[in-house]
Amino acid sequence: MLQGVYIIDADNTLWDTNAVFLKAQLEMIRTLRQYGCGLEPEAALQAMRALDLQIAFALDNFEYDFSRLACALLLVERGLAEAEAVQLVCAGHPPADEWNTALRASHDFYEHVNTHCPPLFAGVTETLTALRAGSNTLVLHSEGLRDRVQQTLAAHALEPFFDCVVLERKSRDSFRRARLTGEKLYRSNTGRDPEYCVVVGDSPKRDIRFGNLIGATTVLKPGGWLGVEIPDDPLLTPHFTIENFFELLELDPGSRIDRLACFPD
Repeated sequence: MLQGVYIIDADNTLWDTNAVFLKAQLEMIRTLRQYGCGLEPEAALQAMRALDLQIAFALDNFEYDFSRLACALLLVERGLAEAEAVQLVCAGHPPADEWNTALRASHDFYEHVNTHCPPLFAGVTETLTALRAGSNTLVLHSEGLRDRVQQTLAAHALEPFFDCVVLERKSRDSFRRARLTGEKLYRSNTGRDPEYCVVVGDSPKRDIRFGNLIGATTVLKPGGWLGVEIPDDPLLTPHFTIENFFELLELDPGSRIDRLACFPD
């Protein structure tokens, strides 16, 4: 076990948000089909997943209003190219003709999300218990919607595991602040400096990149939404990749991938 401060992502790292969102997107497609969208469910789902990523990157916000996603799917179904549809729905005022239908569909999406708690991944509770028993300091860092993340934490009784919860837009500065806070708490709790700062998440761009930028040891735990592919970029390359949470307890600093460049703090 690496001893020190652990900064851990929530969605698709601790719990399977993707599983809930997938079913919610199917509910959204069902509603769109009721209002005239002609795409078959499987084709609509594939198109929606591709549009979701493009909109999230365009807005630089992974928890944007999914009315925009429903509107983009309608535009694509009616003949627009994906890039043009994304540009239109990311504007200040999305196309009015499709917007009312998109609002109805997104209502059904959020109703499903709000009434279905995402399940924890295997080994999460046991691993967090072991990390705390090892005198590590745990910081949760998520940019998900505050109420949703806090409700999920409460539903799984995870709050006691975390010394600090950071719910804000992810950035180099937010991770640096999370690290400094965690290090201060670690010193207060143990009377010594932490040996490691470990960043754990499912996103090379939203977790691994910022972890590398603050000089942390980075651990990628691929989730169902983004998959397992790692971009060919040293800044997005983790020191470790794990398949399940139990592996966090077995990390060996001698086996970490050190093909990273040196990134200044």
